[in-house]
Amino acid sequence: MKLGYIGMPDTNRPKISPFQHHEHLALADTLEFRAAYFPKISARDILNSDIGAGDTKIVLDAASFGAGAPSEIEAAVREANTQLQGRLHLGVEICGPKDSATTKAQSQAFETLFSYGTKSDHMFAQSRFPMKPPCPEIVGLPRSGSCSEARVAASRGYSPMTPSWLIEKDVARVWPAIVGGATSALRRAQPDQWQINRMIVVHEDAETVKTYVKGTNSPIRRYFEHLARCGLIPNDVDRHLCQTVIAGSAQKVAEDILALREGVGAFGTLNFIDPDGSDANMTKMTMIRLVEDVMPMVSTSDISQLKNLERT
Repeated sequence: MKLGYIGMPDTNRPKISPFQHHEHLALADTLEFRAAYFPKISARDILNSDIGAGDTKIVLDAASFGAGAPSEIEAAVREANTQLQGRLHLGVEICGPKDSATTKAQSQAFETLFSYGTKSDHMFAQSRFPMKPPCPEIVGLPRSGSCSEARVAASRGYSPMTPSWLIEKDVARVWPAIVGGATSALRRAQPDQWQINRMIVVHEDAETVKTYVKGTNSPIRRYFEHLARCGLIPNDVDRHLCQTVIAGSAQKVAEDILALREGVGAFGTLNFIDPDGSDANMTKMTMIRLVEDVMPMVSTSDISQLKNLERT
């Protein structure tokens, strides 16, 4: 299991520069995170920023390249990937029947370029062959977190992503859908391609954790309240925070990650979501402690041993 970073756009402070996540991207590079995803950040802003050198893949929404003919988008993607020294990954949202014609048209361009689904799939563009390597890896971004989205993503050769708001039993239902989608395209589902998103806080003080997760001004609470307003989760936000957020001491976080893996099976990447308005110091501490303290315990894959460790 690898770690990923998702930096949500910060709307609570003045916009100092087009790209505000330099420090966290640099830290992700230093800590050898697999990838860093920046939703709603334009490709132009990334390319005009000094992102430094590193191996962490940079994931951008495909929509950040704008609409256009497949050939135009392919040229823009290739140029961006070259400028980013091969670090570019793309996130493509899986469209549903209620999406707008513009959204569907834009998604179709990327399906034409990057999908490797079966030719019988009515959503698969048959007008041209997919983009030949070298090309970025594609992450199938969830809109509702449904199993049907995961199935479609897997059928098209995308890396399926499970959203942060799914409780464990619903996450567990996704893997059979991934297998079914991959099988329909005559491929084998790869557990190491499956990405699961979670809000994570690593801190030894229980009161600090409680305030940061559930307090009135909690950035995590605000994120889930937004999800509730959008109808993606129930209105009982506190209950959902307890069911989905991984927070506490390094040992507790390790136990929770192991429990998640026990409950849903093997997966490739656990993405740490850095919410809008988060405390930069808490974010840095969590990233560092995930790598230095939590993941070494997770690698033991033995919950009973962890529970017997002396708490410090």
